[in-house]
Amino acid sequence: MKKIAIINRSNFKNYGSVLQCYALCETVRSLGMESELVWVKGNLSQNYDFRLNKIVSSLFKLATHPYLLKSTVKNVGDLNSRVINEKTIELFNDFTQNYINQKLYTISGLKKASRNVYDKIICGSDQIWCSTTLYVDPLMYLRFAPKNKRIAYAPSIGRDYIPKYNSYKMKRYISQIPCLSVREKKGKELIKELTGRNAALVCDPTLLLSKKHYRTMQNKVEGVNNTLVCYFLDTPSEKTQKKIADFAKNNGDRIVCLGCRLTYLEKVCDVAYPECGPKEFLYVIDHAQRIFTDSYHGMLFSLIFEKNFLSIEREYSEFNQSSRQKTIIEMFGLNDLYITENDDILEKEIDYKSFSKEKDVFIHDSLKFLKESITE
Repeated sequence: MKKIAIINRSNFKNYGSVLQCYALCETVRSLGMESELVWVKGNLSQNYDFRLNKIVSSLFKLATHPYLLKSTVKNVGDLNSRVINEKTIELFNDFTQNYINQKLYTISGLKKASRNVYDKIICGSDQIWCSTTLYVDPLMYLRFAPKNKRIAYAPSIGRDYIPKYNSYKMKRYISQIPCLSVREKKGKELIKELTGRNAALVCDPTLLLSKKHYRTMQNKVEGVNNTLVCYFLDTPSEKTQKKIADFAKNNGDRIVCLGCRLTYLEKVCDVAYPECGPKEFLYVIDHAQRIFTDSYHGMLFSLIFEKNFLSIEREYSEFNQSSRQKTIIEMFGLNDLYITENDDILEKEIDYKSFSKEKDVFIHDSLKFLKESITE
C-alpha cells in the first residue's frame, strides 16, 4: 500500500483550513492508500507558526519593504478578532486529534522520511501559496522532498497578482513541482505568466467528499435549525450588515453568526454565536435556512449541503480575494449568487439539479488528476 504525506498545518482555528486538510487525507485513503498530514515539530501554537527561520525572514522582508507592515498588523488583528473561546479551541483540538492522522518531524527527519517512508508528498490545499506573504515557505512548495515525489493539489495563490518581492522564489519553487494544479482560474493564469506552465484546475478537497460523508461527522448544536447563518472572515461594512438585518426582519429569520463578531447586527437583531468546532460547523451549515458568507469554504459547504446562499464579496481586506469564489460561481453558472457591498440582498432559490452534472464532472476530473499524480 502506498503511503502519502500531505504537508500542511492543522493548528488554524478556521473551519475551512481544518476541513480541507481532513478532506484531502480522507480522499487519499478512499483511493486505497495511507495518508498522513506532516509538519515540523515544536513550533505551532493556537493560530501561529513560530519557526525561527520564518520569523527572521519575515522581519527582514518587513525591514526592506516597510509598506507591508500595515497589512501584517491587520492580518494579526483579524486572527485575534475571531469569535473564539476556550471551548471552541477545545472542539478544534478534539477534531484534529480524532480525525486527522498527523505526524511531526524534525526538518532533517522530514527530509529523510520523504526519501524512505513516503511514496509521494502532496502540498495542499488552501492559501499555502499566498503571493503577498512575508515568507515564501519552502515547506509548502515541498523543497524538502525528492522532486519526482512532489505533487501540488489545489493550492491557492489567494491574490490576483504576484508581487515582485516574491516572484523569483515562487517561480523557482513552482517550476520544480512536476504534478501541478491550482484551485482558481486566476491562480492558473498567474502561474502560466510566471512559469510558462499549464497547471490543472481542480476542485478544493472539501468537494471531493459527499454530504452523506459529512453528515456522519456532525455534532448537534441546539437552536440553529432553520436560521439565517452569517459566516464572515472579515467584518462586513455597516452598510452590508444593515442589509442583512433588513432581510432577516422581512423574512422572520433568526440569525446565527460564525467567524467575526457583527456588532451592528447585534444592535438591531437577535444574534447567537454558538460554540463550534469543525463538526459543529458542519451541523450549523447543514441545518441553516439560508447562508450569507464571504468565506470560500462557507460557500463550498453551502453547495455541498445544497443550501440557499449568497456569496458576498470579501472586500474589507487590503487585498482582493474574490477569485476563489468567482471560479466556482462562474463555473457552475451561479453568477447572481455573488454580490458586492452595493448590491441588494434578495431572496434567491437555487435549483441544484441544474448544475449537478457540471459539478460531478469537475469532481471526477479532479479525482482523476489526484489519482494519476499519486500512481504515476
